[in-house]
Amino acid sequence: MKKAVKVSIICVCVFFAVIAILIGVFFLLIEPNITLSKSDLDLGKLTSYSRTVTLLDRYGNPIDDAVYDNNSIYVRLDELPDYTINSFIAIEDKRFYSHHGVDYKRVVSALLSNIKQRGFNQGASTITQQLIKNTHLSNDKTIERKIKEMRLARKLERIYSKEQILESYFNILYFGSGIRGLGTASRVMFEKPASQLTIAQSAALASIINNPSKYSPYSNIDNLNKRKELVLKQMLDQGYITDFDYKSALSEDLQFSKNKQIQFVSAAFINACDLAKCSEKALFINNYTVQTAYDPKIVTAARTALKDVKEDCQARILILDNASGGIVCDETNLTKFINPKRSPASTIKPFLSYATALENGLNPLTQIDDSPATFGNYAPQNYKNVYRGYMSVKDCLINSSNIAAVKLMRQFGVETCKHVGKAFGFYFEQSDNSLALALGGMTQGTTLVEIANAYRTLANGGIYSDVNYIQSVLDGNNVVYSVRNNQWRAVGDDTAYLLTDMLKECACSGTAKRLKNLGIIAAKTGTNGDENGNYDCYTVAYTPDYTIAVWLGSQNDPIPNNITGATCCNIINSVCKNGQIPTNKEFAVPRSVAYYEIDGKELNESHEVYLADPLLPRRYRYKTLLSKRYLPIRKNIDLIDYYDRFMWEE
Repeated sequence: MKKAVKVSIICVCVFFAVIAILIGVFFLLIEPNITLSKSDLDLGKLTSYSRTVTLLDRYGNPIDDAVYDNNSIYVRLDELPDYTINSFIAIEDKRFYSHHGVDYKRVVSALLSNIKQRGFNQGASTITQQLIKNTHLSNDKTIERKIKEMRLARKLERIYSKEQILESYFNILYFGSGIRGLGTASRVMFEKPASQLTIAQSAALASIINNPSKYSPYSNIDNLNKRKELVLKQMLDQGYITDFDYKSALSEDLQFSKNKQIQFVSAAFINACDLAKCSEKALFINNYTVQTAYDPKIVTAARTALKDVKEDCQARILILDNASGGIVCDETNLTKFINPKRSPASTIKPFLSYATALENGLNPLTQIDDSPATFGNYAPQNYKNVYRGYMSVKDCLINSSNIAAVKLMRQFGVETCKHVGKAFGFYFEQSDNSLALALGGMTQGTTLVEIANAYRTLANGGIYSDVNYIQSVLDGNNVVYSVRNNQWRAVGDDTAYLLTDMLKECACSGTAKRLKNLGIIAAKTGTNGDENGNYDCYTVAYTPDYTIAVWLGSQNDPIPNNITGATCCNIINSVCKNGQIPTNKEFAVPRSVAYYEIDGKELNESHEVYLADPLLPRRYRYKTLLSKRYLPIRKNIDLIDYYDRFMWEE
C-alpha cells in the first residue's frame, strides 16, 4: 500500500514537472514570437502616479487625515535607502535582478511545495508579476489569469528597466485600510517620509503587503512582528545587511502612529464599494472622488473628548446629520475599524415599549405600577433595586424603569413591539421572543449606527431613512452613484414628538441629567452589565440638527461598574461645546399634539387619566401635552361644555 502511494506521488510530481517544462519552453521559445495586442499592456496604468481615491468632507475639501486624498505621496526610487528597496526584494523576489519577469526556479519550487502540502499555499509571483496583477488584472486564482500575468510581466521587462519597474511597484503597493503606495504608508504609519525609514521599519512595511489584514500593525501586531523577523533574516542571509544591522533592527521598538483616521475612512470605503457595487481596487483604478458628510470641526472635538477616556475602556463617538442622513463623525480610541453588534441595553426602550404604547392609545400620563414583579420565570429588577410605585409613562421613561418597560411589552405583545422596532431600523432574530427584549436582551444585538438612526428618526418626526458615510461617488465631474435613501414613516409625528418631549426631560432630570446645562437636547442612557462590571454603556442624544451616540465598553473583560451610561454624557457635553453643535434650537411641534388640562385629583387618587371637567377647581387641574389621536375622556361624560368646541382650535 505504501509503495502504491509513493508511486502515485512520483507520478504526480513528474506530471507537474512536465507542465513546468512545457510552460518554460512556451515562454522561452514560443511566447516571444507572439505579437500581443496593444491593449494587453497599458503603460498608462503604470505611470499614473496619483491613482487614488479622493475623499471630500461636507465642505468639498479633501479630508486632510485620509490617505487617499490628492496629497497621496509618490516616491522616487533614488530617494529610498538601499535597505528599504532590498527589504522588499529579499522577501518578495530575491532573484529580481536576474530573471526576465518570471522566476522559473521559483515556479517549480512552488509547484512541488503545493503538491506536498496538497494545496495552493505558495505562490511564485515576481515583483514584476505583482505589478502587472495589481494594475492590469483581477485577483482570480485561475490558470488563464496566471498565464496572462506571466506573459505581460515578460513583455514589461522588455520595455521597462528594473529601476522603472521597482519605482512603479513601490507606488502601487497596498498596505490595508486604504493605504496605497510606500510613500503614503510611511507617512501614515511612521509619520516620516520614506527616505527616512529605518531598516526595521522597512522590514515591517515589506511584511504587511503579503497580507495587509493578517499583518496589520493596528490589529495583528504579533503576526507582523514574526513576519518582520523573517524579512530581516532573509536580508541577512542574502547579504543586504550585516549581523550588527540585523541585531539592531530586531531590538528596535517600532511605534506605529495612532493618528490615522481608520474608523470613518474604512467605513466610507465599505459604504462606497457596497453602494457603487465595485471592489475597493476599482475605486482606486478609476481615480474616483467620494463626497462625504465628514465635518472636520466636529471630528476634532470628538478626538479631543476621546483623550479623556481611560486606556482600558474602549470608546466610540458617532454623529449623524439628521436632515441628510450623512455620518459626519465616527471616531474610536481603537486602531482598527469596529461596528459590532452589541446589547443596546436601555437605549432600545423608547422604541419597543414606549413608542408601541403611544401608538396604541396610551399617553404620557398613563400610570404604571413600578413595583417588583415576576413574569413567569422572568424577574427583572430596576437599577439598584429602586422602585417608585405608581408613575406616569413619562416618568417611567425618564427614570428608565425596567419593570415598566417589561410591563408595556407584555401588555402589547412581543411581536407588536418588534414590529414597531423594525420600523425604526432594528433587526431581530427568530429567537428574540422573550420579554427580556424590552431591556435589550437580543440574541445578536444591534450596532451603534442602528441605535443612533432610531433616535434620528424621532428627531425627524417619526420618518425613518437610511444613513450613509458617503453622499456620492464621482468620476471627475460625472456622478457614478448618488445615495438614494430608503424612507418610510415609522410612527406618527405625535408619537415622535411626545417621546422627544419625554427625552428632553430625561436630559434635564433623568438618567441623562448631566446634559441639563447643555441646552435644548433630548437624550437616553443605557447600561449593560452585572456585578463583575459593565460591558456596554451608552448615551444617545439629539437636537433638531444632529444625533450623537456614544458607546463605552469592552470586547472581553468588563469595565468598572462606576462607568455607566451617564458617564457618556460627559463626552457629549465636550463634543457639543468644542464642536460648536448648536443646542438652542427648538424641536418643531406638530399639529397632531396640543396641551390639555387633566383631572389631577383623579390622577392622584385612582391613577386614571381624565380630561378636566369645566367645573373642576383650578387647583386640581394639570396641564400636559397629549396626542389629538388619543385624547382621554372626561370623567363626567354627560356634562356638556361649550369649551369643548374650541379645544381643537387651541
